Amino acid sequence: MNVAAEVPVMEPTVQDLVLSALSKFRAGDTISTRAMLDVIRQGDPACEDSDDHLVELIVMAAVGKTMGVVFDHRSPDERLPRLA
Repeated sequence: MNVAAEVPVMEPTVQDLVLSALSKFRAGDTISTRAMLDVIRQGDPACEDSDDHLVELIVMAAVGKTMGVVFDHRSPDERLPRLA
C-alpha cells in the first residue's frame, strides 16, 4: 500500500526572513538596518510588517548572534528634530 502524505506548503514567517537575511553575516559583523530592510522587502514584497517592527526583529536576532547594528533606516528628514 502506497500512502502519500500531503504536506502543506508553508510561507516563510517574518522571523524566517530576518534569520535568512542575517545568515549571510558572522558573529562580530556590523549590519545596516536599511540594508536588512531592503533584503527582507525584496525577499517578501507582500510583507505588511512596519519597518519599526522589522527593525525590532532584526536587532533581537542580530544581538543574539553578537552582531553590531547600525540604525540607518530612517530618512534624513525623519532624523531632523521637529521644530514646533
